[in-house]
Amino acid sequence: MATRRNLFLSVVITMTIAGCGSASTAGEPEPLAGRTFLSVPPVPGEDGMRLVEGTRVRLSFDRGAVVAEAGCNSLRGEVTTDGDQLVVSDVGTTLIGCSAELNDQDSRLTRFLQDGPRWRLDGDNLLLTTHETRLRLVDVRSVEPDRPLTGSRWSLESVMENGTAGSVPAGAAAYLIIEAGRVTGATSCTRFEGPASVSGSTVTFGALTTEKVPCAAGLDGWDRAVLDLLRGAVTVRITGDRLVLTGAGGRALEWRVKP
Repeated sequence: MATRRNLFLSVVITMTIAGCGSASTAGEPEPLAGRTFLSVPPVPGEDGMRLVEGTRVRLSFDRGAVVAEAGCNSLRGEVTTDGDQLVVSDVGTTLIGCSAELNDQDSRLTRFLQDGPRWRLDGDNLLLTTHETRLRLVDVRSVEPDRPLTGSRWSLESVMENGTAGSVPAGAAAYLIIEAGRVTGATSCTRFEGPASVSGSTVTFGALTTEKVPCAAGLDGWDRAVLDLLRGAVTVRITGDRLVLTGAGGRALEWRVKP
C-alpha cells in the first residue's frame, strides 16, 4: 500500500441513491439514523460486490450524514430521504495514497452508490441492490460490540474539521489510553499525560503534561490539533472499534482499536 500523503482534498460531489425504504417524506433516514453497518459475504449464488481480500464496506449514518469506507479513503456527505430515495450531497473525501486495487474498490463503491441501489432493512440486516450487484451489510453491534472507552488503546485515524476528515500525515501516529482517571499517550513528536474524568458520554481532560520527543523532519508541530482538542470536556461516541472525540467547536478526532 502506498504511503499516506500529508494532505487531504475536500471534494464536493452530489450523489442520489435510490432506495426502497418506508419513509415517504423528506428528512433524515430514521430507520438508519445512528447506525453503522459492515458488509458481509453474499449468499451462495448471489452476484455480490467484489471486495479486496481482508477489506469490508462500512456505512455509518448519524445526524443527517453518511460516511462510506471501503479500505482506503473515507467519504462523508449529507443524507436525507425523499420518498423512496436516499439523497447524499456535499460529500467530502480524504485523499490517501493507496494501492491500485484499493483505489479501484473506492471507485466501484462510489459508482455502486451513484447507480441508485434499492435498500431494504430487516432488523440488523441492510441490503443494497442495483440491477447488477448486491451488497449485504449487518449492524456493526451484531458482529463487533462497542469497545470500552477505558483500558483500550486508541490509535488516531483522522482529524475532522467541519465534517471533513483529514488523513494523518505520512509517518505520523498517535495513541491514547484512558484509565483510572488519567490519560496517557503519545504522538510521533510528543508524549502526554494528565487527568481524565469520564461521565456518561463526556470525558473531561485536565491540564496535560507534555514531553517533546525526536520525530521525523516535517512532522514537528503536526500534532498541535490533537493536543488542543484534549482539553476540557469533549463528547465521546463509540461504535464498535471506533471512537470519536468531539470538542465544543465541532472539531473531532477519530480513533480506532487496532488488532
